[in-house]
Amino acid sequence: MKLSKKGITVLSFTLGACLFVSTAFADALLGSGYDQLKGSVKNTASQMEKGLDSYTIEVLYSLEDNGHTMFESSDSNKFDVQKQARENTSVTQGSSGITTTHYSYNDPKRSIWKNETEDKYYVTEFPEDDVRTNMFDSPFNAKGAPEIEKIVDALVGNLKDYVQAEEGADGGRVYSGSLSEAQVPAVVNAVTSFGIKKMINDQGRMQRDAKMPEIESDIFVKKVVGTAAENKSGLLENVTGEVILSGKDKNGTQHDLTLNLVLKLSNIGNTKIAMPDLTGANVENVTDSGGFSSKFVGKYKNNIITEKDGKFIKIGERTLEITSVEKDKVTGKYHETVKPGFEAEYGDKYNFTFEYNPKRSNSISTFTYNNAKGEQEHGNLFPSGSGKVYLDLNIKMNDSNSYQSNNQQYYDGEFSRVFEE
Repeated sequence: MKLSKKGITVLSFTLGACLFVSTAFADALLGSGYDQLKGSVKNTASQMEKGLDSYTIEVLYSLEDNGHTMFESSDSNKFDVQKQARENTSVTQGSSGITTTHYSYNDPKRSIWKNETEDKYYVTEFPEDDVRTNMFDSPFNAKGAPEIEKIVDALVGNLKDYVQAEEGADGGRVYSGSLSEAQVPAVVNAVTSFGIKKMINDQGRMQRDAKMPEIESDIFVKKVVGTAAENKSGLLENVTGEVILSGKDKNGTQHDLTLNLVLKLSNIGNTKIAMPDLTGANVENVTDSGGFSSKFVGKYKNNIITEKDGKFIKIGERTLEITSVEKDKVTGKYHETVKPGFEAEYGDKYNFTFEYNPKRSNSISTFTYNNAKGEQEHGNLFPSGSGKVYLDLNIKMNDSNSYQSNNQQYYDGEFSRVFEE
């Protein structure tokens, strides 16, 4: 289910990004120890997938714009590999101070999650013949990972002079280092700038109360600082990083964007997970249809928004209709309308029907549809608060637990229910 899998989706994406970024800046942290750190990163990911009986992963990250916090998030994930149980708690706060919390528990027999907007637990019981696992997948085993590693190795190239590596007190290693603006190679500068700018745009779409700056010109990496602590078993227990990106918005205003990231691996072999006690709690049992039930049948609308003359204007509508929700299947249709005069600007419009069956997969489920050119694409659909659903189109799967959105500019995937007066 999408909501119950939110934690592991975020974790996989964040860990993948963190581990690859750690590798990308390994020379800045290690110098001649580049291969050692890369080996430690791979070993840690491999042991998390298969090797450790239980462990806890905490991911904390924040983004500041000229010292003002745009958003900050903490994500705690507990894994018990022996019991095939997982528990996730995530807390996110936007620039306005609004905090959202997600909780989920999963084991082979059931999924339990708590809606962020309701004081209610949603419970799904899995059939005995539907065996599910909910553990971590190493991003280094994902499709295309070897090619990405080669690109990273090529980018790292000449950063070996800016490194420090020390023996840790417990027999492990401690890696640290920093890069100034002048030391960041142009190609790394460009790749990092592009990645962080995309992350800012994605966060702006997901965090409604985070007023993200639109950086458009003179973008460069101003500073990179990182540390990594490895224990005597070769596992990375603590990774921290800070990247400062500078650039100007469309009005020429200078912005220094500071991204901070902390990743901790702890309680190895000692992490305990218990199913939440639902005695006396507000509980709703739902079928195995991605969190959907019959109450979601109906029509949903989403405005198509663009910017003109410094103002946001509506140029069309997106319509999603969920026509049926059965035990393990959601069916529906989708189409877009655009006002005359904006067709060329908007481009090809979507118009398709779909059948979404989340029960077929132990991880993230998608449905397929054809775009205006007849090409097959993948989409994802899940509940998003009372009377709302979220639709992601044209997505690319990174691995079984994470995906990348390739939505067009000004796309907002949250649809609100249309109620008949």
